[in-house]
This record gives sequence, C-alpha cells and structure tokens, in this order.
Amino acid sequence: MIAFEVGKAYYTTSVCDHNCVFVVEIVKRTAKTVTFRRDGQERRTKIHTDRDVEYIVPERYSMAPVFRASCEYVEETEEGAPADPASAYIPQCSQPAAHPGLVMVGQPVVGNWGAGFPMGVGVIVGFLEREATRWTPAATMAVIRWDDGQTSREALEDIHPAGWRSPSGSPLGVFFA
Repeated sequence: MIAFEVGKAYYTTSVCDHNCVFVVEIVKRTAKTVTFRRDGQERRTKIHTDRDVEYIVPERYSMAPVFRASCEYVEETEEGAPADPASAYIPQCSQPAAHPGLVMVGQPVVGNWGAGFPMGVGVIVGFLEREATRWTPAATMAVIRWDDGQTSREALEDIHPAGWRSPSGSPLGVFFA
C-alpha cells in the first residue's frame, strides 16, 4: 500500500487546466486521517484507499483536487550551465523513443484525435515559420495534408514520436508514423 508520509509533499493538477498544480504537505497523520498544510493553512481530512494507494479529497465540490500518495512532489533543482555550449542545442527527449532527428517533406504522420474520431493519416507537405506574438513563441510549423483532404499546421515540437504520452498519460496528438 502506497501511503502518505509525514513531512513529504504531494501534488495534483486541476481538472480544468493541467498547468495549474496544487501541492499539499503532510504535517501529521493517524490511521484514518491526515493533517495537511496548503496555502499556509493546516486542515485535517479523511484518508481513502483505491487499488493499494491512499488518497485525500480536501474539499467537497464537483472539480475538487484529489491528492494521491503515489504523486509525491519533488522540487526541481537548478542545474548549472552545460560544460559544452553546443550540448545546449542538442534536443533532450524526456521519454526514450525513435524521434527522427531530421523532419522532411513527405514524412508520414498519424493523428490521434480521441474517442469517436478515426485516426488520421497525413504527410508533411511543407514548413512555415510562426512569428512570436504576445501569447505564443516563435516556432517552425509543419504543414500537414491529411487523408481526408484537409490541411493543418502543427508546431514541430508538438509532433511526437510513436508511443509518446503526455505527462498526464494522454495518447492524443500528432505522431511520426
């Protein structure tokens, strides 16, 4: 059983926005309850179990965050500048996969749009440069012609290797075939 531990922090993301992260720190616990600190306030709540993992639901509303003991929050440490300046420009893949180092016109791609929508098959037919705006950074866009005749533009960093999943586990998106 994965259990909450005193002194450790746990996180979850918002149901509406996965970029919104909630963090609680466990202050003390009993067999059935935990006392946690969130936003400077300490509160107590009941512990629930699900498939050998403890979880808590501090608030009671439809989209309340659910904290699981399996999602321990670890602060990222700042690493110094790389010793070799050229190594800063080498792409680092967070998941081991066969991502092509060179993307070319004619390269096949697959689009997974979710339940109820057939997977799309397409081909990269060109590239465009997207200028930076107030809300979006500059990027190289791949122009993709899909098998249904439609054309779309996808940023190269948004085309993933086959089998890739988002940090939340979602398999949706555009992938190299």
